[in-house]
Amino acid sequence: MTDSEWEAAWAPYDEATYGAALAFLQPDDVVLDIGAGDLRFARRAAARVRRVFAIERNAALPPSLPQSSALREGILVVIHGNALAVAFPPDVTVGVLLMRHCRHFADYVARLRAAGCRRLITNARWGMDVECLSLEPQLRYESAGPGWYACLCGQVGFKPGPPASVTPHALNQVQAVEGCPACRPLSSARCERGSSWSDSSSSRTAPN
Repeated sequence: MTDSEWEAAWAPYDEATYGAALAFLQPDDVVLDIGAGDLRFARRAAARVRRVFAIERNAALPPSLPQSSALREGILVVIHGNALAVAFPPDVTVGVLLMRHCRHFADYVARLRAAGCRRLITNARWGMDVECLSLEPQLRYESAGPGWYACLCGQVGFKPGPPASVTPHALNQVQAVEGCPACRPLSSARCERGSSWSDSSSSRTAPN
């Protein structure tokens, strides 16, 4: 099974997952829904935010849909293509990655940050509940104290330290970091991949 097939095998999700993700959205958000599938999340998000870009690589998805007001008014824009290759719109404020067994988390994070996106709503990092994580610069791993950490590359784990430093406080919090051992050295190509949004406008399509 390819990475793409593995990722797709675990979607779509239940209402609790979608509800948790929708609760993080703000009215002025511009959303980029990565792996939008049949648009069941994107259409609901379009009723809450300023605009939704929905990327889906499977040409058979989304199925033929009636022209909703969101589509007609340009609030929902469907992009047929690979989210690892197509250019991301420059005005996106929040990415959505509901892909519990994602194999390309670090690549998506790098591309979102390069596009100026500030937040990511996802269940991919922990493979469990939905979280909203900041894409702003994080504490460097080497500066973090001992204890649990969650890195922007998608890795989670426990940073060891002297026994006396592993306090109850350290055991009950998760440090947000970047540059952990699993993601070093990060390739600058992740941030540079793809053309500009304006150059890739031909890849944008909407259902009839």
